[in-house]
Amino acid sequence: MLSNSWRQLARWINALVFGLVAVCCQPAAAFTGLYAFGDSLSDTGNIYIATGGAQPSPGQPYFNGRFSNGPVWVETLAAGLGLASHAAPFLAGGSNYAFGGARTGTSGSPPGVLAQLGGLWAPSHPVADPNALYIVVAGLNDVRDARSGGGAPAVDAAQQNLFSAVTLLAQRGAKHVLIANLADLGATPEAAALGLQAPSTALTLVFNAYLATFEAALEGTFTGLDVDLLDMFGLDAAIRQDALNNGGATYGITNVTSPCAGFTGSAGASCDVSLFSDALHPSARTHAILGAAALDLIAPAQQAPEPGTLALLGLGLAGLAAARRREKSR
Repeated sequence: MLSNSWRQLARWINALVFGLVAVCCQPAAAFTGLYAFGDSLSDTGNIYIATGGAQPSPGQPYFNGRFSNGPVWVETLAAGLGLASHAAPFLAGGSNYAFGGARTGTSGSPPGVLAQLGGLWAPSHPVADPNALYIVVAGLNDVRDARSGGGAPAVDAAQQNLFSAVTLLAQRGAKHVLIANLADLGATPEAAALGLQAPSTALTLVFNAYLATFEAALEGTFTGLDVDLLDMFGLDAAIRQDALNNGGATYGITNVTSPCAGFTGSAGASCDVSLFSDALHPSARTHAILGAAALDLIAPAQQAPEPGTLALLGLGLAGLAAARRREKSR
């Protein structure tokens, strides 16, 4: 039996321990905002609004201005983080600045990623919210341009543009950035129709190899910056392998070679079992898989207990154990 004095000490330490558990095991503070910059993969309606509904083509079953038959991956991620409204297009009052057809630079129309940041976002955001999530995903259209003549130098320029984009965010105080590599452009129905599978894949690999160095380079430059890389290339390959070798048992997708029903070039497969909506863009089902993967990548960091709190918890437990050992030795 513990003496009254040690019993009081034990109660005090137990109270400390349970208090620390209540603090340490709650989720870390959630993201306070979400901002997206990029191209058609992330656009939730900016190009549709800007063109008065002319893009994407009204002759195909695109969903509410998205380049897909349903919501896109950014919407799945935003909803999972409790920030669904933040995925709305910038031109409709949201914080998604992505435009279908965008490249990574500052010139041309629609505005590229650097133009989205420098011309649309930056004027009203001299200081970035350090608790928001910033999504910078682009390069697909730059690689499509490069395979038709620009080659590796054009891909290099696109890579540098994205590096500059994340640098701009970090300089203004952003702490949480999500980037993504590209799915294999050479495996799209578009590349097959054009006979450009080999150069499309080669340039995709060049782009992705450099992008893989971003995380370490940027985090090493900016203290406190957290950069996460979503492996769209790997997930795309896994979906293909599952469809071809496993009958789609894992992802539920069996058609990985042609657009889905209703889109030009479709062989009639339902969009629910298809990798693509049109000849280039993912179906809503694929977007849902990408969004879930992004959420899985991002959310665990939101749940981690603070290291200092865990240390205090350990000290409390150790103190209680020591007190009991000393009492028993009397």
